[in-house]
Amino acid sequence: MLFVDASHLSGPYEGTLLGAVTLDVDNHLFDAAYTIVSSENNDDWHWFLSVLCECLGSMKLVIMSNRHKALLHSLSRVFGVENHCYCLVHMRENFVRYATKKGIRRDVSKDSVKEMFNRVAYAATGAEYGEALEELRQYKQELAHWVEDNESERWAQSKFSKERWGKMNNNPIESSNNWMCGLRQMSIPCLISGHLQKLQKKMDMQKALVKK
Repeated sequence: MLFVDASHLSGPYEGTLLGAVTLDVDNHLFDAAYTIVSSENNDDWHWFLSVLCECLGSMKLVIMSNRHKALLHSLSRVFGVENHCYCLVHMRENFVRYATKKGIRRDVSKDSVKEMFNRVAYAATGAEYGEALEELRQYKQELAHWVEDNESERWAQSKFSKERWGKMNNNPIESSNNWMCGLRQMSIPCLISGHLQKLQKKMDMQKALVKK
């Protein structure tokens, strides 16, 4: 799996950092690639993903994103729509925001809505998914329509056709963005140099662990 996202640079040149990370066999963060571009737009994401795909060769990967419009446009063209899944945290936030517009305002009600959404998202089988969706429909029909209208086959566990090993959110790339947080305030040469130093330190620590 690859987890992709963008983060803004606040240094003197500004711009946007596009990143792709994965997890190694010990479930540790592994930086796959990053680049610095002008902004998070269709052309820059398409270029970055195309180069990444070329480097990966024949590997067939599942890509997780936060459903940004430029990513929706580019990922389907480079990796295929069937290999693209959406971060569950992002989907749940959108769902709760929609529920609030439909009159769900008290904290207790929001928690109940989140629980019902989670039952839909984490349902292990199609039958369980149908039961959870029907429960949501009985509670408020508009919320069930939201699930049906927002590509549940891209985020619900029982509906997504590819293997993603229980990974339902974009936490790895969020961790990478936090890891790069201090560097994003620097000039571009210092950012790249600082990243190399952090990466070398991380690899040295892993090597020391292996020796033990």
